[in-house]
Amino acid sequence: MKKILTFVILMILLVACSDDNSSNKDITKNVDQNESDTSSNEDIKEYTIGETAIITSDFYGFDYEITVSDFQLTREVDGVKIEDYLSGAVESNRFAVIDVTIKNISDNAYVPNEMFSANFAKETERAGDTDEDQFFTIADEELQPGEEMSGHIVYLLDLDDSQEFRLKYEFFTEEETHFVLPRPAGE
Repeated sequence: MKKILTFVILMILLVACSDDNSSNKDITKNVDQNESDTSSNEDIKEYTIGETAIITSDFYGFDYEITVSDFQLTREVDGVKIEDYLSGAVESNRFAVIDVTIKNISDNAYVPNEMFSANFAKETERAGDTDEDQFFTIADEELQPGEEMSGHIVYLLDLDDSQEFRLKYEFFTEEETHFVLPRPAGE
């Protein structure tokens, strides 16, 4: 009888230990998954206002420079009020206005709006939104090698409690580059 009881206890311990090992494997797998997700985020180059990023076009293979010089949240841009631009605008709606300079450091001329774009995202968003193209029309002009152009990229935003925003170039590629934009004071 003691042998049977000892055998049963031993079997329970073995089962319990094997369950713990499988749980540990699952935990290890989840930790490894999170680490790989984090490491891919660590590969994203980050810049702040005033810094210049040299970015390689993942699709076309040429280099270009982007400098963000200012970031504002406003209800009016270029004389256009948000109430006139956005039907049903509410108090939390804003234009996100980002002043940028683009420099062509490649050997060929190109039209920036045809070759690359940038997404704008709140701190909790992965993808973000595309720009309101009627405001950044200068980027529809050809940019010669060595030349630069400046203007502002405009996005629509429903303001929440986000304290940080990101302007993302080459989104979802190995060349993904972010400009980290802190929420302007007073907004």
